[in-house]
Amino acid sequence: MTTKIDRNSACANLYIKEKRGNNLSTNHQIFNEKLLLSKVSLGDRDAFSQLYRRYLDTVHQYIFLFTKSIEETDEIVQDVFVKLWLQREQLSAVQSFKAYLLRSAKNKLLDHLKHQQVKKHAFQEILQQVNQPSDTPEDVWRYKDLHSKFQEVVSGLPKQCQLVFRMSIENGLSLDEIAQQLQISKSGVKNQLYKAQKYVKEHIEDQFIKTLIIITISYFL
Repeated sequence: MTTKIDRNSACANLYIKEKRGNNLSTNHQIFNEKLLLSKVSLGDRDAFSQLYRRYLDTVHQYIFLFTKSIEETDEIVQDVFVKLWLQREQLSAVQSFKAYLLRSAKNKLLDHLKHQQVKKHAFQEILQQVNQPSDTPEDVWRYKDLHSKFQEVVSGLPKQCQLVFRMSIENGLSLDEIAQQLQISKSGVKNQLYKAQKYVKEHIEDQFIKTLIIITISYFL
């Protein structure tokens, strides 16, 4: 009987010690984090790097749940931490950094999704205007003239830009599909589309055609 009581007492003491140890560890982590936040708010880059390494995976996983795209996720995560650094003076007053960080990530994610919707809406409006069924001879002529100018501009693009542009716009291929077919990186595909945008801005005088192509390219980036 005495042995059983002693064992129970020993287990209870061990549990209390472990709990105290966990509490001390948690308290130390909170203290350490507050110290880091205080240092970051004063412009300490090393302290910021520690926070970045500690929470990078957490933010990345959260964003990826919604985007399902590594590249989009990387861009949003980068924006989150850049904003965090730019507004570092506020960090010394933050009570729960993880909650603060995830709230910031959520806001950036919503901004990104809204931006994507705006681009999609603008793109669809342009397409509707270009492809709208025409009843009058004037509308038919206008459509043919617009289509002719559009094709003329596209034909003037550098060879690789033109190929990528036609694959994305005319064939409806995604950036990943184009990259796979051309055996180049996704960033390489994006680079060609950025070059196409630059070409349009520098060489096209017709404002409507210029806007049409720029919005069209932006939709696929």
